[in-house]
Formats: sequence, structure tokens, C-alpha cells
Amino acid sequence: LREAKEEAERAKEEAEEARQEAETSRREAEESRREAEEAKEEAEEARQEAEEASRLKSALLANMSHEIRTPLTSIIGFAEMLGREAAGLELPEESPLPGYASTIERSGKRLLETLNGVLNLSKLQAGQMEMEAGPVDLSEQARLAAGELRPEAEEKEISLELETGGGPAALAEAEIVAKADEGGVQIVLQNLLSNAIKYTDEGGVTVRTYREDGDQEDGDQKDRDQEDGNPQEDSWAVLEVEDTGIGMDPEVAEVLFEPFRQASEGLSREYEGTGIGLAVTREAVAQMGGSIEVETEKGAGTCMTVRL
Repeated sequence: LREAKEEAERAKEEAEEARQEAETSRREAEESRREAEEAKEEAEEARQEAEEASRLKSALLANMSHEIRTPLTSIIGFAEMLGREAAGLELPEESPLPGYASTIERSGKRLLETLNGVLNLSKLQAGQMEMEAGPVDLSEQARLAAGELRPEAEEKEISLELETGGGPAALAEAEIVAKADEGGVQIVLQNLLSNAIKYTDEGGVTVRTYREDGDQEDGDQKDRDQEDGNPQEDSWAVLEVEDTGIGMDPEVAEVLFEPFRQASEGLSREYEGTGIGLAVTREAVAQMGGSIEVETEKGAGTCMTVRL
């Protein structure tokens, strides 16, 4: 009888311990539930704050685009008119008027270029600049961009050459068609060519377009293309912009794709610019499903390679 009583007492103690453990587990579960609800509420608040910040940013960009671009366009236009008027007047050789007009025009264009770079980068990062994939003749786009920027190269007395259809793959074609967005391709070309011309004082700049075969696409992308029924030829439309300019240390090159970064920084830097162009270029290339690489050496020029 005593042993049975002791056994019952032990069972009672074990039951009480089990009850206490269950109660502790219940309290911990309730606490975890409350923490999860609080985290969910905090995440929702953060999402709403991010959406509001994005909305305010979009409104700011829209206002910037209108309130700054409009007067800048007028300033540049009137500076061009002043320059033409001054050229038609019989002014003394020492007259500063033509120089003043040229300085106003050049400064206005620099401001407009900076504004466009900031707006493009912000729109790309916010997903407000849609990239529509379609057939784009890369060779023709390169010809257009080179023609537009050739006067800048001629002013610096450097060459601007265009090579289409050749390249390492030795697959000569009259047209190099990329699956990309035409506006995005022009953004890439304009930024790369402008940079190459800016940093080249002797020699010249060469723009190449060619087709490159090779298994360079990742497996996940291949699987998606096969599921979508897209043909897979493992080929790329390649754009190269090579210059004989100042170049840079290779370890510095990757930093250039970050916004507002340049190889030479600080108020004493030799070359003008905000360091936005390559960040915009990389973002545009990424949104078109491509890649960009840089090969460079200090004092030996730079080659930017874009694959689409």
C-alpha cells in the first residue's frame, strides 16, 4: 500500500511538471505570436513609409524635370542665339562677348547632362523607365550615336572609328540584332562614348559591334527561355567601346559603376563630371538582361564590353 501511495505521488508530481511545461510552452507560443504580429505591423509600416518615400521621390523628380529642364533649355537656346549674333557682328578681336556666350552654352549643357543622368538613374532604380525587349539593330544604333558625338571627338582632334560585324567571333554580319530596348541601348552608347572621348587626348575611340557565340547564359535563364518557348542559340550581340585614353588601375574600375564615383575624386580632379554615367549604364544593361565588363590599364586606355 505504501509503495502504491509513493507511485501515485510520483505520478502526481510528473503530471504537475508536465502541466507546468505545457503552460510555459503555451506562454512562449503566445509571446512568439505577439512578436510575429508586431513584426508584421512594423513591416507593413515600413512598406507604407517606403511607398510614401517613393511617391515623394517621384514627385520631386517630376518637378525637377520640369522646373530645371525648362529654364535650362531656354538658357542654352538663348546662349546659342547670342553666339550666332556675336559671330555676325564686327566686334573688336579682344571682345569677350563670343566667349561669354560660349561659356553660358557649355555650362548649361553640362548642367542639363548632369540633370539627365540623375533623373535616368533614379527612374531606372525606381522601375519607372520601362525597358521593352525587342529586336534592335546594334550596328545602326552605334552609327547614330557615333555620328552625334563625332563633333566632340573632332574638337579634341582625336579619331572616332566605327567597326561593325567583325570582332573575335569572326562572324561578319551587316546587322547585329540584339534583344534589347532601343532607348536603353542609346543611353548605354551615349554614356560610354562620351566617357571615352572625355578621357582621351591622343589617339582615338573605336566602337565595335559583333555577334559572339558561346555558352555564356546561366542555367536558370535557359530554363525560363525553354519554358517560354524562346529559341536558344547561345549567342550575344556585343558592343565594345575602346579608347587610347588615360586608363586607370584595374582595381579602381569596378568602383566606377557605383553612383557618383570617379577614378579621380575631390575638388582638384582634372576631369569634369558627376560619376553618374556608368551607374546609369550598368543599371540599363542589367534591366535589358545583359552584362558589362571593363578592361583597363593606367596610361594604356580602356575597353568597355557590353553583351546583350
